[in-house]
Amino acid sequence: MAHLCHAAGCKVAVPPKLFMCKSHWFMVPRTLRNRIWAEYVAGQERRKDPTRAYLDVTAEAVAYVATKEGSS
Repeated sequence: MAHLCHAAGCKVAVPPKLFMCKSHWFMVPRTLRNRIWAEYVAGQERRKDPTRAYLDVTAEAVAYVATKEGSS
């Protein structure tokens, strides 16, 4: 099963360790991208156990991209 970019409606497959495809990732402000990496725990994509803090900050990034694309 492919792991897709988490941006709303995006169908681009990305490695499980990555949150978004390149084009969507670089829409996210650097400060928010840094917060995502700060909350990322190595191996969480294999164990399927991301922290609440990681889920919260990634939800913020998804919402940001949706707003930028006009789909919020």
